[in-house]
Amino acid sequence: VKKAVTMDVKQAGDAVYMVGETFDELGGSEYYALHGRIGNRVPIVDAVRARDRYRALSRAITSGMVASCHDCSDGGLGVALAESCFAGGLGAEVDLRKVPAQGITRNDSLFYSESASRFVVTVHPHHQAAFEEVMKGEVSAEIGTVVSGTDFTIIGLKGETVLGADIFELKEAWQKTLRF
Repeated sequence: VKKAVTMDVKQAGDAVYMVGETFDELGGSEYYALHGRIGNRVPIVDAVRARDRYRALSRAITSGMVASCHDCSDGGLGVALAESCFAGGLGAEVDLRKVPAQGITRNDSLFYSESASRFVVTVHPHHQAAFEEVMKGEVSAEIGTVVSGTDFTIIGLKGETVLGADIFELKEAWQKTLRF
């Protein structure tokens, strides 16, 4: 009997992957709403490519290669990563230069874009080769690592640290917005 794959990161040393491509699609996003903006470029779904990506990812999940999986929707990559870390009680180090993307030159655009059909996936090192083989032909890249402790570090497009925080501080800030 296979365990269900949940969004929480499972163990330090697991590789973090981005499945799907990020575009400069912040129109209607949570990030723009926070800043009082609307934006013109909304996420566009490529149904055929999404279906193929979902099928490949489903094969990886049912084969037991995927430790955790979280969609990148409201809040984009940034929120998906943070929520996965909150749930698992572990930190992560992610390099935005490794995220599959087109037409993005700003860290915030890459981190908060809500492009459709994307997932943050963690994979134990001994499953990485098999996972990459199953995902061959799909847009997917290793972008970081789950770390022991609670440090959440994001390396920006120019190689600088753009975010360094404790996941529990981030979780408190996130939950605070829900208390009204």
